[in-house]
Amino acid sequence: MNKVDLIAAQKAQAFCEKYNIPFEHLADILYEPKVVPMIRGKAFEFSVLNALERILPTATWNIRKQAMNAQRGLHDVDVEITHKSSGQIIRVECKLAKNNSYRLQAEQSYVSVKCMRSRTLGKEMVEALAPKLGIKKSVLAVHNDQYLPTDFDLVITSIGNAFYRTNRDTGLYEWQPTQDAQQFLARLGLGNRNAQDFAFNQMFVAGAQDLTITRENKIRCTRRKCLNPQNCGFIPNYPILRFDAESFVPLAPWVRLQEIESLLQNFL
Repeated sequence: MNKVDLIAAQKAQAFCEKYNIPFEHLADILYEPKVVPMIRGKAFEFSVLNALERILPTATWNIRKQAMNAQRGLHDVDVEITHKSSGQIIRVECKLAKNNSYRLQAEQSYVSVKCMRSRTLGKEMVEALAPKLGIKKSVLAVHNDQYLPTDFDLVITSIGNAFYRTNRDTGLYEWQPTQDAQQFLARLGLGNRNAQDFAFNQMFVAGAQDLTITRENKIRCTRRKCLNPQNCGFIPNYPILRFDAESFVPLAPWVRLQEIESLLQNFL
């Protein structure tokens, strides 16, 4: 065991001791079907942090991951990007693709991005937040698990989760890309690399405003009780990330994470 692995093991053991978790069953606990999605979602935030630190020049940008804000009703910022010379802060929301969401339709590949609140707003929270947001209580109640574009500035996703399926017998997420999905990954440039790692590291970014349900964006709300389905102003639970059928580049408003600076300039 190298030094890094040893330190990680010691931290894991210390964590278990602090919270009375039997260390010998830690792996079993982490494999629980209800636990895995939460851990993977939180871990993705740190993966995005690492990726941004590699991509963005440190002379221009500062990237940091804040601790969770426990204040009632406030949305937690996953990752902050700060433009050093201006002090402008861009808020990033990190969201994995929806489990088993890769599809091929009319020769065009797409995945769904799971982009919704982890906790649905209850009646009490709707009552408290609606006036602060300038939204009618009845409207917020209909969209009580959806984000507003004011909650964050950018959404970053990885397509890796789109190729996982839930094993009906065990309830566990398992890497099971279809034949169409395998061909799609090959066209993205998989080569001889590990497909699972390659897919996870295919990250894409879009502006929150560009994912919002508006007439300009031509995105329609699917909520049955929504009174303004063409222009309600919320972000859909599952924004679609589409790829060009010939070049396999992401279609607007999405771009590869490597091109994020082109989006960041819009906030300066």
